[in-house]
Amino acid sequence: MEKENRRNLLIILAILIVAGSMQTSLVQIAPPWLSQWLGYVDWLLLVTVYVGLQRAPMRAMLTGMGAGLIHDLLSGGMAIGVSGLSYVLAAYVTWSICSQIVIDNLLVRFIAVATSSLLSTSVQLIFYGLLKISLPVLAGGRIIVAFYVLTLLIQLIASTLLYILLDRIFLKDDALRRRRNEAKRKRS
Repeated sequence: MEKENRRNLLIILAILIVAGSMQTSLVQIAPPWLSQWLGYVDWLLLVTVYVGLQRAPMRAMLTGMGAGLIHDLLSGGMAIGVSGLSYVLAAYVTWSICSQIVIDNLLVRFIAVATSSLLSTSVQLIFYGLLKISLPVLAGGRIIVAFYVLTLLIQLIASTLLYILLDRIFLKDDALRRRRNEAKRKRS
């Protein structure tokens, strides 16, 4: 069991590193018509939400912490901890949603991504505003409402595609984990 957890943590760490590099370089190497939309995708948040959907709260919180640290370091390190806080809150909210809803389907994933995306963006906006630091993702001077709506829609589309790939990586453990969660829930 511990060997499996260690393997999953290493896989998550590798995925976070890939997501961090996608976050910084994908917009620059993609064609201009695509890069304007890819700028709205927070790949690290999507990985954090996916791990939160796996119903392992400690793993989700650690993923949120790691994703936040990677995001803060890659964005210049002007406000270390802001992204970490927003990602940990997103992981907690995702885990809370999944602990109440036993079914894992596309609608639950959309609810988790939408809620986490709005929460993470709001926390970042609030703290960057309090610290009087310009937010890296709003560098174009976009209107906040339009930013929220576009971020939400594009995050949902990107999450659907990303989660298909991640399901193939983590699918081996999924059935066993669901049965264990069901057994724990019935004992409580």
